[in-house]
Amino acid sequence: MKNIFSLTNILGILIIAFSFQGLALAQIQTNTSKQLLLDASQPTVLITGSNRGIGLALARNYAISGWNVIATCRSPERADDLKKLIYDYPNISIEKLDVTELNEIESLARKYQGIAIDVLINNAGILGDVKNQTFGSLDQLTFEKVMAVNAYGPLKVAEAFTESVALSNQKKIVSMTSGLGSMQITGNMDRFYFYRMSKAALNMGVIAMNASLKSKGVMSALIAPGQVETQLLYESGFEGPGAITTDESAIGLIEVIEGISPQTIRKNRGKATNYNKRIIPW
Repeated sequence: MKNIFSLTNILGILIIAFSFQGLALAQIQTNTSKQLLLDASQPTVLITGSNRGIGLALARNYAISGWNVIATCRSPERADDLKKLIYDYPNISIEKLDVTELNEIESLARKYQGIAIDVLINNAGILGDVKNQTFGSLDQLTFEKVMAVNAYGPLKVAEAFTESVALSNQKKIVSMTSGLGSMQITGNMDRFYFYRMSKAALNMGVIAMNASLKSKGVMSALIAPGQVETQLLYESGFEGPGAITTDESAIGLIEVIEGISPQTIRKNRGKATNYNKRIIPW
């Protein structure tokens, strides 16, 4: 009788445990599909490409600081690491957004219409197939895909969310560039044609956008993450020393973003600021 009772207790505990597990998973599914209940006393950040790498680290570190975080990615159902953050940080909302799909951009902007977004971070980016970006093997489809994600997408996201950013206190749109978009840094490099071109194009677009948004009081600035241990760095074939962690980059970038002002943009002449506050030359 004692053994039966013990077995019954064990079964009961297991049933309760699985019930709570199901409840937690259901909560994640709910959070990925519904609008975040924003804490009006805290600022809000929207981050594209939040499912991994620097975007994931930015979402985590902003959430730790108490911000309302709207974390977007192409496939929330596969963003396991991002979904896990919801357990500890209910101030994170996960939204589906492919920055090359205009209908998704417009739909999400309508969902958050009238809600102040203090900082919009255009982080989503791709390297593209490396073998299709060398002279003699240049591929048009690879070119179009890389340019769409890295250069055109950020401008369309900024267009769609400008009014929400203009409603906020901080009024910042920041876009992630790279030292590979600098002619001074990579002038003698013969690889990554399209990726480098896309970042150079983004740089020009962000400068033009800053002029366009000045009348709304919205600032548009460039940031760069440094050499970070990410999937993109792995795909590039880099094997040298000196790479930093995603958290190191994210913490530095958040400090850089906090320091952005009309004065710093004028002082830097629109140039990108690296995570360590160094200015990247054109």
